[in-house]
Amino acid sequence: MVDEVGRSEKRRRLLSARFTVYFVLAMCLFPQADYLEVLRLVKTGDPGLRPWTGVNKSSLTRARQRLGWTVMRELFRAVARPLGRKDDLFRGLRVLALDGTLLAVPDSAANNDAFGKSGSQRSPMGYPQARVVAVAECSSHAVLDAVIGGFKESERIVSDALHTHVGSGTLLLADRGLWGLARWHRLRDQGTHLLRRIERRKARRVQDVLPDGSYLARIEANKHSKAAGTVKAPPALVRVIEYRVDGHADIVRLITSLTDPEKYPAAELAALYARRWEIELVFDEIKTHQRGRPVLRSQTPDGVRQEIYAHLIVHHATRDLLDEAARLHRSTAERTSFTRALHVVRRTVISPSGFSPLRPHTGPAPRAGRDRPQSVTPPPPP
Repeated sequence: MVDEVGRSEKRRRLLSARFTVYFVLAMCLFPQADYLEVLRLVKTGDPGLRPWTGVNKSSLTRARQRLGWTVMRELFRAVARPLGRKDDLFRGLRVLALDGTLLAVPDSAANNDAFGKSGSQRSPMGYPQARVVAVAECSSHAVLDAVIGGFKESERIVSDALHTHVGSGTLLLADRGLWGLARWHRLRDQGTHLLRRIERRKARRVQDVLPDGSYLARIEANKHSKAAGTVKAPPALVRVIEYRVDGHADIVRLITSLTDPEKYPAAELAALYARRWEIELVFDEIKTHQRGRPVLRSQTPDGVRQEIYAHLIVHHATRDLLDEAARLHRSTAERTSFTRALHVVRRTVISPSGFSPLRPHTGPAPRAGRDRPQSVTPPPPP
C-alpha cells in the first residue's frame, strides 16, 4: 500500500513508512498515550526490536508527515468490507446507513483554515471541526466508506464523494438532511435502492395509491434552486410511506425506490427505517469509546485526515474481531461488547507474543475455540 501511493523511501530509515503506518494505528489504539509512550507500547509487543536511540517526538512527527494521509485512506478502503451475514439481509438487500458527524481538532491556524469552526468570522467559537460523512453496514456496524470535509461544508456535498460498497444489492437509509434529487438519480444509476425520510412539502403529486396505504408520487427539482447555471435533475417516481410513531403526533414521511408493495410491504419498510440510527452507535463507538479524548491530536490538516482514517481502520478491525467471535458463538455482532473487544485488541498489541510491526506474520492462523481471545465471548441469549 505504501508503494502504491508513492510513499516508499528512497533511502533506508529507522522510522520506515511501513513502521509509521503501524505507529499511527497504535496512536489511535492508545489515544491517551503520548508519542513516546505509544512507541514504548509497540516495542513491548516486539521485544526483538533493537533499542532506538535518537527517536523523539519530533522525529515521529516528521515520519508522519513523510507518510502523508492518502496511505491511510487507501489502506482503509482496502480493508473495509461488509461483515454481515446472509440472514442479516432485508429481502436480499444489504442494509446500509448514511450520515455525518463532527470531530474536534486542535486549534491551530492550519486546521482552522482547512476545516473552520462554529460561530461567525468575527466571533469563532470552540475548536475547528472536521466533518466525516460515512456509510456503515447496519447489522455489523462496519464502516464501509468515509469522506472528510470541513465544518462549513454541507453533508450533502461531502457525501457525493462516497462510492465504495454502494451499488447493486444494497439499500441505503438516510435522513432528510441528505436529500437531493440529483443525488437520488446518481445512486439509482449505480443500482442502489433508497429509503430515506423527506420533508412533507415534497413528493405531493400523487400518481397512484397502493393496497398497503403507501402511494406513488412524482418528485421534481426545486424551481427556486439557488444553484445558478446548473442543470436541474429530471423528475423521479417514488413510493411514499407515511406513519406515526407511538406517543408522537408528527407524521414520519419516507420515500423509497422499492415500489412493489407485495415484495416490500410498507410496514416492514417503516420498521426497517429505525435501523438508520445504528450509524449513530457507530459514531459513538469511535468518538467516545475508541478515541477516548475530546480533541484529535494532529496539528495539521494532513495529520487530521491521516488520524481519522487510522481510527476508521482500527474500528473496522475491532468490528471484524467481534464478527468472528459472534460467528464462533452463533450470536450477533450487535450483542457483543465493542469496548471489551477494544481492550482485547490493546492487550494483544502489547503482548510479547503479539504481531510485530516490522516482520510479516507467518505463523498459523488462530484456531477457533483455542487461540481466539475468550474475553470477547458475547453474553448468552435471554
